[in-house]
Amino acid sequence: MEAPASAGEVPVAKLPGTPAPGTFPIKEKRLVEIAKELFDKGVGMEDESMLAPEFRFEFPVVSLPKDKYLEAVRSFKLKEAFPNMNPHAYDFRVDPYEQNRVWFTVRNTCTHTGPLRFLTTYKPTGKVVQGAPECMSLVFNEEGKCTSYTGGYVMDRRVGNTKGLGAMFGILAAIGGPVLKPGSPTYVFAVVKNVFKRASSAVFNTMTFGLFRKRKTA
Repeated sequence: MEAPASAGEVPVAKLPGTPAPGTFPIKEKRLVEIAKELFDKGVGMEDESMLAPEFRFEFPVVSLPKDKYLEAVRSFKLKEAFPNMNPHAYDFRVDPYEQNRVWFTVRNTCTHTGPLRFLTTYKPTGKVVQGAPECMSLVFNEEGKCTSYTGGYVMDRRVGNTKGLGAMFGILAAIGGPVLKPGSPTYVFAVVKNVFKRASSAVFNTMTFGLFRKRKTA
């Protein structure tokens, strides 16, 4: 017979590597300022030195390291596709349990007036995008460098015209592109493709002792 679960208080889950309470050196006000500046500069698009070497882009379907993230987002040419894009970011606050993380909300708006490059090229439609509120976060190290960027998590799918989706998937839905809803064939394919790519890469590197892994240049 299994022992009964402890009746004590269950601790709150935290991201691995979160500093112990009261040990993070950057004060809340300053951390929010850093987060706002980083977001205003496109989270590495204008100044990639603000991202730590171990930076991760962690959205609902996509998980990318720093180099792949910068390569992917720059290839979208978002400013050309949506010159008037405005995230309307607000409610920046430091997580009381993870004192190195800043949470905030965005409600993206824009007009599709230029070509969008995302998996394929979408010609300008003139359609307006009114995004649902999305929960975002930026995690920092003690030097004030960003170690991870999360987002794309819709807080109320009834709001806007992005069919309940966030990030690029929501934008695509609003301009008439494929709707990648959880459970749809396209969504499942995207998830499976991403998981398979990571798994096959790990297996290949293990079997070849990492001989063909790309090396970082100094």
